[in-house]
Amino acid sequence: MFAKVSALLLCSVGLSAMAEDLTVEVRNVKPNAGVVFVGLYDKAADFPATRKGMAGQALEASSDTVVATFAGLTAGRYAVAVYQDENRNGKLDKNFLGLPTEPYGFSNDARGSMGPPSFDAAAVNPAATPKIVINLR
Repeated sequence: MFAKVSALLLCSVGLSAMAEDLTVEVRNVKPNAGVVFVGLYDKAADFPATRKGMAGQALEASSDTVVATFAGLTAGRYAVAVYQDENRNGKLDKNFLGLPTEPYGFSNDARGSMGPPSFDAAAVNPAATPKIVINLR
């Protein structure tokens, strides 16, 4: 009986060790101005397209910092894209040149030239870095 219980416990410990959590702290949020969308991506081909991420959260912009947690992730690399939808229209607004007019940011505070950063520039590994900070700009 003890051997069966021990084996069961070891299996459950092994399974939980494979699942990672990623906590995303978003700073420089304009308080009481809409919603902060946090998108999690596991594929370079999808990053940073809105609504193509593997998971996402919408958080009320109730203070200058909001926190999203993605639990049970498989081992690997992930990139995060964030924007504050100040007018609650469900999209990142841009000007006539295509530049964002609402606050946005990426994991690793990555920046692209003439567009968003690459998946590799924004990629994080939750096993090595379980909490990241993204500063909206």
